[in-house]
Amino acid sequence: MRLQSAKFNINQLQITKPKQSEMQPRRRSNSPKLQPIVRVVHCTPMARGTGCFVAEKIRGEFKELEDEAFKVMEKYNNAQAMLEEKTNQVQLIQSEYEVLKEHVASVRASQVDLTNQLEDFTKNLRECLNREAACNKFLEGLEHKISLLVEETSEMAWEVSFDILEEELGTYDREDVKQDLVRLEEVVAALTPDMGAIAEYRKREQEYMERVAELDIITDARDSARKYYEDLRKKRLDEFMSGFNKITMKLKEMYQMVTLGGDAELELVDTLDPFSEGIVFSVRPPKKSWKNISNLSGGEKTLSSLALVFALHHFKPTPLYFMDEIDAALDFKNVSIVAHYIKERTRNAQFIIISLRNNMFELADRLVGIYKTHNATKSVTIDPGAFSLTPACE
Repeated sequence: MRLQSAKFNINQLQITKPKQSEMQPRRRSNSPKLQPIVRVVHCTPMARGTGCFVAEKIRGEFKELEDEAFKVMEKYNNAQAMLEEKTNQVQLIQSEYEVLKEHVASVRASQVDLTNQLEDFTKNLRECLNREAACNKFLEGLEHKISLLVEETSEMAWEVSFDILEEELGTYDREDVKQDLVRLEEVVAALTPDMGAIAEYRKREQEYMERVAELDIITDARDSARKYYEDLRKKRLDEFMSGFNKITMKLKEMYQMVTLGGDAELELVDTLDPFSEGIVFSVRPPKKSWKNISNLSGGEKTLSSLALVFALHHFKPTPLYFMDEIDAALDFKNVSIVAHYIKERTRNAQFIIISLRNNMFELADRLVGIYKTHNATKSVTIDPGAFSLTPACE
């Protein structure tokens, strides 16, 4: 009887929506509002008791859930605002990083140019210092010879003095003067000064001027050769980068075509001097991450190498290719893709392929079979077109 009475009391509950004035805002206006399902429970006089107690309990639990929902939404909005702020900061830092990266590249290029100029200036300075030392040594020799001549002349000057006053001439005896004159003439005759030193000096000076003129000519020739060399280096770099970019773009296309969705990239180790360090070949097989070609499996290495060969063929075609079992590590699908590409896209070249896969050699224009019988190797050439099936006549 009590159970039936409780059921009757619950059925008599009147659940109504709250009025507009009873709904007080609990959170900020920009947060989402959760509309309550049950706000006011009116118990009739007949439904008081167990049913009213259950309704009050449900209403209390709902209020707790509503409070928790508002807290969760507030945390969500705070997290969303913080995410947007961090995203803007990351974008700003990324842009600053790109600017700094370009600035570092330009500074490195300027550093290379300044280093080359410094080496040239150092070499020229060393050459000038060597020439200056040689000229100084030559001038020192000439100055030494001139000083010797001056000393010999000064030794003779004190013996023969022309500053004797006329009043002093009377004090000298004529015979003594004659004897002194004869003796001085004998001394002068005995002296053998090198009068050819002046002519030697002029000769050496002329040779020096000729060497200077030759040095100027050689310096001009060196500058011209250096300029020609720099022009050739620049031309080589420009042509290499042009071909490198074309091959890189074609490599992407070839690898995506061969693997049906992968990606490949050629990168320079040193962008300022690409001829010093080399090139890195990176590959991203379908549904995998980027890897170096040395870390790939056998089949992936084969597809990557073939994509590079096809890209090089597109940039500069070669009339003949020889390939030895390139399909050994490939499955049926990839063998068919490679075979059809060689058949359809490379008509301007001849391919000689050693293969044991029927879906490869069935597309060949000529088949050369190698076999061994009676300890002897033999070969047979087959034209697959001669065995093609013709449509039946009706």
